[in-house]
Amino acid sequence: MALNSKTRLELIDVLCEGPIDGLANRRNSVFLNETKVTGDQQRKNRTVSFIEKKGEKDQGSFGEGSALSDVQTTIVDVNQQVGSNYREEVNDNNRVKESFYGEGQVVREITDVDVDFVQLVFTVPKLYCIAPEGLARGQLFFAQIKLRVSIQDADGGYNKVDIKAEGVSKRNIIKGISTSQYQFKTQPINLRRKKGKALAPYRIKVQKLAFGNTEEDKERAFEIKRSDLKDLPEKTPLADKRADTIFWTSIVVGKRFKTTYPFTALVHLDIDTEEYNTLPARAYEIRGMKVKIPSSADPREDGSLKYDTNIPFDGSLRTGRDGKPKLFYTTCPVCCFYDLLTNKRYGCGDFIDESNLNWIDLIEISQYCNELVNTPAGDEPRFAINTVLGSQAEAYNVLQDMASVFRGMIFWKSDNVQLAADHGELGQGNVNAIHVFSNSNVVDGSFVYSGSSLKTRSTRVRVRYNDPENFYKSNFIIIEDITLISKYGIQEKSVVAFGCTSKYQAQRMGRWILYSEKLHDETIAFSVGIEGLNVLPGQVFEVSDEMRQTVRIAGRIAGATKSFVNIDQTAVLPSGSNNNLTVTMRDGTLETRSISSVSGVRINVTPDFDQDPPDNAAYAIKNDSVVLPKYRCLSVAEGDDGTYSVIGVKHVDGIYNDIDNTGADLDLLAPGSFDGAPAAPADLKITFQGIDDGRNTTNRATFSWSRGLTGPVSEFKACQKVGEGNWECTFTENNFINIDSNLETGKLLQCKVQAIGPEPDNKKSEFVQISRTIAPGGTSDTVDGLATVPLPPDPEGVTIEAIGVDQVSVQWSATASGQNLDNFVAVIRHSGKTDGTGSWPNSTLLRKVQARTTSVVLPLMNGEYLVKFEDSDNQRSANAVSAIINIPEGIPRFNYEVVREDASPGEFPGEKHNVYYASNYDGLIFDGNASFDSIFNMDLYGIGGGGSTLDDLFGTMFTSGEYFFNSVLDLGAKYSVRLERILNARGIYVTDLIDGRTELIDTWSDFDGNIPDDTNVEVYFRKSDSAETDGSIIFEDSGYIELEGDTVTTTVQVADLGAGNKAFRFGGSSVNNPQQPLDEGNVYIFDQSHSSNSGFSFRFSETVNGTHNGGSEYTTGVTVVGTPGSAGAYTQINVVNNAPGLFYYCPAKDNMSATVATNARLCTVRGQACPNLLQQSTLVFDDWIPLENNTYVGRSFQFKAVLSTEHVDQTPLVDQLGVKVQFERRTENSETINSGLSASGKAVTFKNAFYTDNDTKVTVGITTFNMGAGDYYVMSEPSATGFTITFKNGGRVVERNFQYTAIGFGNQQS
Repeated sequence: MALNSKTRLELIDVLCEGPIDGLANRRNSVFLNETKVTGDQQRKNRTVSFIEKKGEKDQGSFGEGSALSDVQTTIVDVNQQVGSNYREEVNDNNRVKESFYGEGQVVREITDVDVDFVQLVFTVPKLYCIAPEGLARGQLFFAQIKLRVSIQDADGGYNKVDIKAEGVSKRNIIKGISTSQYQFKTQPINLRRKKGKALAPYRIKVQKLAFGNTEEDKERAFEIKRSDLKDLPEKTPLADKRADTIFWTSIVVGKRFKTTYPFTALVHLDIDTEEYNTLPARAYEIRGMKVKIPSSADPREDGSLKYDTNIPFDGSLRTGRDGKPKLFYTTCPVCCFYDLLTNKRYGCGDFIDESNLNWIDLIEISQYCNELVNTPAGDEPRFAINTVLGSQAEAYNVLQDMASVFRGMIFWKSDNVQLAADHGELGQGNVNAIHVFSNSNVVDGSFVYSGSSLKTRSTRVRVRYNDPENFYKSNFIIIEDITLISKYGIQEKSVVAFGCTSKYQAQRMGRWILYSEKLHDETIAFSVGIEGLNVLPGQVFEVSDEMRQTVRIAGRIAGATKSFVNIDQTAVLPSGSNNNLTVTMRDGTLETRSISSVSGVRINVTPDFDQDPPDNAAYAIKNDSVVLPKYRCLSVAEGDDGTYSVIGVKHVDGIYNDIDNTGADLDLLAPGSFDGAPAAPADLKITFQGIDDGRNTTNRATFSWSRGLTGPVSEFKACQKVGEGNWECTFTENNFINIDSNLETGKLLQCKVQAIGPEPDNKKSEFVQISRTIAPGGTSDTVDGLATVPLPPDPEGVTIEAIGVDQVSVQWSATASGQNLDNFVAVIRHSGKTDGTGSWPNSTLLRKVQARTTSVVLPLMNGEYLVKFEDSDNQRSANAVSAIINIPEGIPRFNYEVVREDASPGEFPGEKHNVYYASNYDGLIFDGNASFDSIFNMDLYGIGGGGSTLDDLFGTMFTSGEYFFNSVLDLGAKYSVRLERILNARGIYVTDLIDGRTELIDTWSDFDGNIPDDTNVEVYFRKSDSAETDGSIIFEDSGYIELEGDTVTTTVQVADLGAGNKAFRFGGSSVNNPQQPLDEGNVYIFDQSHSSNSGFSFRFSETVNGTHNGGSEYTTGVTVVGTPGSAGAYTQINVVNNAPGLFYYCPAKDNMSATVATNARLCTVRGQACPNLLQQSTLVFDDWIPLENNTYVGRSFQFKAVLSTEHVDQTPLVDQLGVKVQFERRTENSETINSGLSASGKAVTFKNAFYTDNDTKVTVGITTFNMGAGDYYVMSEPSATGFTITFKNGGRVVERNFQYTAIGFGNQQS
């Protein structure tokens, strides 16, 4: 029987924060390689199974049935053959003298005191015997191997354990036929513990045993026994026809623990690797986070909310029977926004309390979002959010993205977070104004109007959304205004509909942008008194401007009752009918009544007002012919003089009904809309390849294509025709088909394909066709001048083997997928992860070698070595194949120092060239040539000329850079030292959003932004045999040197932030209240002569916000001159040594404060402050060389990291960087030494000095010769260089011979 390895892969995927509602369609919600897992796979074949955890607080673990339930495992490599293969010793007549059946043993020790169990992994590369005669000659028959496993702990001798594994009998026998790498793993073997404590170390002994003591018994290892020979002599050699090789491959060391991952939604997958021979890409369709919802709402099946109009909303949220908040799954963007704003675990709840939000203000927006609108596909909520927040980002940006779903904006008012949205009233398209502004109630009686440029108005809007009909990949909706296009041409705006998975919602967003730019084409600005508080951002107000109306129909009330109003002028009604009077009431609201008559300044109304209008309130007259224009408030800012500046944008009623009309003209959209037929496939290619099945080599043609640019596609119809034969067609969801039959070289192969859209219409594209002459296998074809070379194959048979103590050999098979490797380069990268989670982007480049060499020697670094093949077009294998090595240190070393730049104070404090520390990624990334922070007036960019554009402002990202470690390593003397790099780096796209990329699309390496694998980071070092002697410091860039004792002058301005808020700004920057580092020994002058400083003095305190926060003014070294805002005014501080941490502040105004970090002197050399004038170092280093884990000789070492990328849109991210510095343990043995008769003893000097410090000593052992009775010796404590020894007898010095053995760390060189 053939032995076949069976392996199942178990993994846990973290979905998101919990609790969630769960998988959307249970079994139909799991996708592997973008293919839905079928019921047969889950129920019958059991090739895939899963367990779901919804992220509850008290959810249980995955249970004992899972290999991942409560264990953490590591793999310890053994890779040693147990015993040997069967062999024979023959005589000169080629007859067997003696047979050896390969008995032997291997012992390994586990010292981990936390280990609970082990699993042993074995590999059987060959197991068989071959019949040497008869009819069965040459056929394979079974062989068998007998094993014994014993474990010894600290409490006793070896105890035998049973091997429980698939393919192993109860008698621990492996029986069968194997001609390839058959592998099996034992079930967990529990290790003995005593009173809960481990009995480490554990010694595991694996023995390969014979089947008895006699040769006849031992022959039972093979089905074809020597005694079965009939035609051949019994002593005929059989060694070349027998194989019983077994390797002990590794030990899986397991630790049990309990974890439930509270508040984390998980899926445990169990996958049969026979069906999935590589780790498949996983995706899950889920109903996501459960959040709080209003008390008057009920969730619909699709996640939207249904509001009961018969239940008045009381401002509360839904609760359970226990009175606690009850959570529901919902797609309501307002509820999700509220959850993210108030949640203390993953949101802003530590900074914003629920009391800072008022659901009375939010309920109307939520109701508007969840109101159903009609679409060709049926009713759907107006706004729904379906998104994944998968990376860390600035809180404000995330919240603004969330608010953008419902056209919202965020602002802060009266200690509350306020939310406004651009929407109509429920059930109608119009929006009622909340206030009227006229010439009589605004400052100077004037309004300032401005319009947008025709060149900036969009005539086409392209909206990107996530299409659920195409696996939630990006799709586009295009909205056009044909009239505007005919006037102004194509002016396209591309936007991303955040969290949008509905094509109709995306269309409504595009309509809103297009109509808003078309209709809301005017802004208004004015200043007003206390009435400015009557309008908030997002609210609509009316304007009566007599300069535009040519007649005065608004003003102030001189006196009023409920039935009449006396105005500030003679009342004149405009022409028209249905005259109405609108007045502002005491609470700021508007009331409108019909005008019954006018007389002089008196206007009579009917019916009466609810109360007497207040004196001096604003009024306005309207009728069917006179309609006051409406504006939506964008901002209200408080000025210094008690006035408020209001800015609004024109508002047109009825826009919302037009926006919601999402079904009328979808079929009239330009190409690229989602309801048309899919575009025809593109990039047609035919390639030919030779396929070796082990017996024959056949020709295969691969016909491939890419999906067209527009329209959803459910499948393709692909057809082929050879010569004069018939067309043969097939339907496929893939973008290729393989053709294996009738491929006669020289005949014409014709292929065609069409795209087919989804149900129910199944709209089809036209067929597109290609034809090529059939070429021999292994050649590539050309289409339109482009070589259609397939991706290189994935490597096969990747293994790793340690060579000595510092190197490994990474090996791979000589062929892959039947192809030879002559035309490929092998690319090898390294990840420091030893648990198998290393990936190609999260690794660093080690080597590129010709693939045909099938191996490469590399430095030994524990972790995962990953291999891909690369062709001459820089195409790489689709998948990396890897091998892991994790070898514990054999001989202990002394850790001299571990240098960690990522853990240093200040996060990567060293010198940086073209890189910077990005706090949002917590690591080093590429810098750019942008000048954003130096811009004081943004209005100069892209608006109104000046020649500058926003592209000039944002610049481009660098593609190479260096980071120099913060200090030079000085060992104190020249030593042989082992250096090991500490590096964790990966490639990232700074943004994966298309609209966030500023580079030309031709420079993008990957349109989808999925695999940023063209980056690299290398650690370099250089060394010197000498050290600094002149107190100088080493820098790569002299411009980095700041001279201590300098005087630094900074100009100060005060910015008006509106609403009475002020902020300090420095040096013409637009940054409000920036941090300001101060270095000890320097003098800093803060120049306050600018007029904006008037009334705002600049002071220091040890408390943030100074005297406003209970602190006192800091005056040490501080001098104040002049009056702020006047010429010559400044505040000066001389930063003394050991100055405390300080903050600047303004005594006259709070919240004008920030940190002024007081830094120690700029540099030190071996702990001493540098002189005031820093001199460039005269230290001479060798050349920079890559740091590979190895032993080097030198005294001073300098390190740097070199970052590079092949594409401008990718950057390496370095979040761990350092060097581990170790001295090797060393033993020095001497020749025989004569002690002599000196009274001071014999001074012994080591051949090479050791390294010593207070905790690290040299141990010396003495072997004596020709000692007499009563002899003894006295030895001094060994130093780094040697010791003194004196031999005595009865107090007198005697002469004796001796040898010493010195054990220590380090090897000092001359």
